Amino acid sequence: MKSEAPQDSYQHVVVQGLPYDRGLSHGQQAKGKILRNIDHYKQPGKLVPWPIALEIIQKCYIPGLSKYWPSGLEEMRGVAAGAGVELEDIILLNARYDLSHIRVPSTASEDSWETSTSNGMNEHDQEGSADSPSECTSAIILSQATFNRDVFTAQNWDMSERLLTEDGIIYLEIHPDPSEKMPSMFLVTEAGQLCRSGMNSAGLGLTANSLQSSIDAIPFSLEATSKEDIPAIPPCAALRRLFLESSYYADGLKRVARTPRHVSCNLMLSTDDNMGICLEVTPKTIFSVSGSGGSDIPYILHSNHFQTPSFLYQSEIQDTLAGGSSWYRGDRLEACIRRQARTGLLNDIDLINGFQDHAGYPHSLCEHSVGQKVKLPSGQKGPNPYSGPTCTVSCVIYNLSKRVIKTAGSSHEQARLLQYAKDLEKKVAELEARVRGSPVNQMSSRESNESPQGNEIATEPYSLTTELSTDVALLSMNATAEPFYIGATSGFSLSKMVEGILSQGSLTSSAIERGAPLLIQGNRGDPQSCEADSLEEDPQLELKLAEIFFSRIHPRYPFLDKASFYSFLEWYQSPPSRVDTRSEYDNLRLFQLHMVFAISARLLQLHPEMDRKVSPDIHYSNATRFLDGALRISGYQRVQCLLLLVLYVLRTPGSISNLGSWHIVGIAMRYAVESGMHRNIRSHNSQIRNPYMVELKRRVFWSTYILDRAVSLTLGRPFALSESDIDVPLPVDIDDDITDADIILQLQQAHQIPSSTGYDVSETSNLSSFVHLCRLRRLESRIKQKIYSTDIPLSTSDNSYDETLDSLRNELTEWLDRVRRQPEPESEPKRDYCVYDTQEFYRIQYSKSLRMLLQHRISPTAAAAHEAEQSKTAEYLTLSSRAAGDICQYYKTLHQRRPLGWNLLALHSIFTAGLTLLYCIWADKCSADMGRFEDVRACSNVLFAIAERWPTAKRFRDIFEVLAQRMADLVAAQVQNHEELDDQPYGPEYECGLGALAETMGFAASHNGDFWAMLDELVDDEYIRHQFRLDGLESQWEDF
Repeated sequence: MKSEAPQDSYQHVVVQGLPYDRGLSHGQQAKGKILRNIDHYKQPGKLVPWPIALEIIQKCYIPGLSKYWPSGLEEMRGVAAGAGVELEDIILLNARYDLSHIRVPSTASEDSWETSTSNGMNEHDQEGSADSPSECTSAIILSQATFNRDVFTAQNWDMSERLLTEDGIIYLEIHPDPSEKMPSMFLVTEAGQLCRSGMNSAGLGLTANSLQSSIDAIPFSLEATSKEDIPAIPPCAALRRLFLESSYYADGLKRVARTPRHVSCNLMLSTDDNMGICLEVTPKTIFSVSGSGGSDIPYILHSNHFQTPSFLYQSEIQDTLAGGSSWYRGDRLEACIRRQARTGLLNDIDLINGFQDHAGYPHSLCEHSVGQKVKLPSGQKGPNPYSGPTCTVSCVIYNLSKRVIKTAGSSHEQARLLQYAKDLEKKVAELEARVRGSPVNQMSSRESNESPQGNEIATEPYSLTTELSTDVALLSMNATAEPFYIGATSGFSLSKMVEGILSQGSLTSSAIERGAPLLIQGNRGDPQSCEADSLEEDPQLELKLAEIFFSRIHPRYPFLDKASFYSFLEWYQSPPSRVDTRSEYDNLRLFQLHMVFAISARLLQLHPEMDRKVSPDIHYSNATRFLDGALRISGYQRVQCLLLLVLYVLRTPGSISNLGSWHIVGIAMRYAVESGMHRNIRSHNSQIRNPYMVELKRRVFWSTYILDRAVSLTLGRPFALSESDIDVPLPVDIDDDITDADIILQLQQAHQIPSSTGYDVSETSNLSSFVHLCRLRRLESRIKQKIYSTDIPLSTSDNSYDETLDSLRNELTEWLDRVRRQPEPESEPKRDYCVYDTQEFYRIQYSKSLRMLLQHRISPTAAAAHEAEQSKTAEYLTLSSRAAGDICQYYKTLHQRRPLGWNLLALHSIFTAGLTLLYCIWADKCSADMGRFEDVRACSNVLFAIAERWPTAKRFRDIFEVLAQRMADLVAAQVQNHEELDDQPYGPEYECGLGALAETMGFAASHNGDFWAMLDELVDDEYIRHQFRLDGLESQWEDF
């Protein structure tokens, strides 16, 4: 049962609920892989003969599981039911390690084998197998060794190459039912197994290595007839899972110690409390070595031979491993990390580089397949699951402190684009994401048996001896309870670059503790998927999601071909009998389809009043399965895909902690430039140009432009493309569903004749708002160039600086006066209501631009430089205050009319508007009136509304509340001071406007710059300070 091609990354299986339900979902999602694994291990020579294995399973393992791990037995029953196999088959997979340690003489029949093992001892050669492969190298890294003081456990898993070529491995994420009171877990394991290595939400981590000892034995005499003669022993997998099912380190260690076993193994057990222990487990005795915060050596390393001092000082039990690479793999890893670890500078990249050491190639720390067959000693025949080529099938790094998992490339993941990838690697950190919980019956996924097809990207020569990290960063358990997953590809293609960008930023803490699964589903849209491992989707919901996107997102960013999208959606929802084989562009279309679903689902998630519970990351994860193939298509389609990623990142709550959107939109702009979309390329023969495609490409470019400007201005970063390099016309202002070539061509020609104003409001369409915003963003770009360029002085000998400000302000006012204004909406918006066509939306955009224009001028540094023009400074403070107040008030009005779906740009606009209001109250004390405090209240209300649906925004809301309360207290003090003066003769010196802030009490002898001191005192949240650059504001952008 071979799959058509190896997967780009292992399947991520998410299960939750009670044991049987978890197992059932596991079996359904990974059915094909499970069947392949069972078939492989039942082949002659892989394990003990099946009749003997079956007897061991029924007489020993099932009673052992029932006694020591009953929930595991129930979970295995569920896996068996989900995969459509017998319980014994699933136990065979989970006992693969144990059964592989039992060997038989080459001349033995099954009967003679029974006799030879009747004394309970295994008759393998005591010298061991000289050519049998070792498997696995593990490490525990304590916090004193690492740069960020994080605790890691890590492993290279060396195993049969077939696990790669036949896609037999899964990432298994488990969320137990709350009644079980167990932590959530993330495991790397063979499909059908319940544990290989892993980490849990309580901060416990486990890796495991193979060991061979002289007392490894069949657990009972096969001649035994009485149950009393047969011990109840579970497979070693039980020890691993029992540890990870523990919430406390001590409890996990007790479970390991109290569970019997009949073969040896090595367990590397660690906790985020900065403790780790290496257990060399034998059937009789457990030998250990431990480390903690005070240890001289801040790491524990292990391969596949006994090395604890307590084992070496005894002679009763012998190590039967026949040497090989195990004797140097641990030393090689230590040589790679020793210097950084002992100086406290080790990071995850150093650790990955260490695990990718190739000394002793191909049997190196990072093992490579060279097509060799494993040989057994002369005359020996026995079970050998490693027969055939072997390699490192997984390198996994568990960050126990941050609850983040990162994997690095196997021998099949060669280092393509080597030089570039080395630089990119430095930027890559743990991927972050967010997922809401979903019922079990929504989590099954179809397993794809085919890698995305498409033309290969041209690559530089690669080296077998220099492999680079391939980030998968599967798990981010953070405070917002919404982690997500992005799969890796086998090389460093464009998708790898995008994934690296998305990964920048690491969040903390405990989403997994709240049971938020990382929902990864298979490809229902893949016509060539042959195994029905996913449950039925909801076509009506998919249509609803498409409608939401094209009614709420598309009007502002109309870069998709709506007609083509719906045509493909119809194909996607067609019965299998109507679907032809997949074309080379279907990866692109499937990616775009699921990204549209994901973005719309995110909007639904931010709108509880819509009463639709759907997880956006189900569709996002589906989309990433086609990411590599989608980004191989050049031209405007590639730019479309990148823009969809930007829109999703901007609406993902955790994304406010990184600059991923800025990086991705920058890549999109560069690909647009590469395709010449920024230039007005004129053709002498207009007949050969499709007018509609010309318009679509313009919409793609200008959508990229708008996002680039918005994100860059928000983050204070440079634009991806200079204004002077752009001469492509704006899109024609027509409805986006008009595709008639003659109509479009006629309008294009008409637009080549510029009007006196550059605006034409005689006709409106559903693209009018988009066209108007393009013009506004161009004006904002000029503001950035003329006001914020590094070569622009804050003061001049004349008043030319203020004249420039006034000129640009007049252009902004002209833009506002000329844009189309939709009539006031009714109290209940109509079905076709679009927020982007409202007067409030245009006023928000105008006010944001005006606030940005004046921001530099009202800062303390600029005000001091223009001390002679105090009246102008006061005017600009008033304008800035009004602009900031309008932003807050109009956002509040729009949200009251119909709840908005918030994103990073809106949060930044509102928070900076609120800070601007507070600063203006402080700086322009005698002009402060109660109207400004109404604006402050509106800002607070909007921040509360955002925080209700976007938990990460709570810290912004809270710090603004602290600042606003401090300002209110100062006002109250001022009012009280006036009351004390009631008996005094009234004089001009006490004249102040209503609510004015005079130079008394808290404001006595203050300077505008003191506002920053107050802000510095109150804002002690480093995260807020970093996001809004509150350090050194006076000398930078004064970006508040």
